[in-house]
Amino acid sequence: MSKTFYQQPSDYLSCVPEFWRRLPQIQAIAGACCQELDRRLERAGRIIDNRFPSTVNEEGAARWEQLLGLTTPRDGTLQGRRDQIRACLMSKPPINLRALEVIIEAYMGVQVQMEVENYLLSITYRGEIRQKDLAPLMETLYRLIPANLLVQIAYAYLIWDELDQQNLTWDQLDAKGLSVEELEMGTWVTEQKTTS
Repeated sequence: MSKTFYQQPSDYLSCVPEFWRRLPQIQAIAGACCQELDRRLERAGRIIDNRFPSTVNEEGAARWEQLLGLTTPRDGTLQGRRDQIRACLMSKPPINLRALEVIIEAYMGVQVQMEVENYLLSITYRGEIRQKDLAPLMETLYRLIPANLLVQIAYAYLIWDELDQQNLTWDQLDAKGLSVEELEMGTWVTEQKTTS
């Protein structure tokens, strides 16, 4: 992959004629110039990276959150903040269930299952860990969905019906080498469906 202009190191000496490169004065000037140019290129890189939600740093995330009126998630990880910003930017009308699903998955970083019944939007998800702070997501959702809907978000564990559908004997299940926690989380069922 080719480097962009701000990722390439400064090389002042290559810009002067060959016979000047050997002079100590020119080498001293080159050292000072390259230092300053590298600092400016680094700053240009930060400015460019902070223009895109997927590459922002802490400073850029704070700016995006201020512009969009978002609160910082409690866990406060940079990736969590990036996901929240992306989800907010994706939440432009019109909103249907598929668009809502994409927004939620962008925020949570995992696949979700959604169902609407009796004015209740039920969202279930599986992942490596249970999401700690869903308040910013709920805030975004209530801005998007009709006012008569309630939202319920739950972490899905493997249920017996899903386990029965695998048609595994206890020995076959044992052969998978799953810990109790891995078995309960059920991510192995989802992975098995995607690979088959």
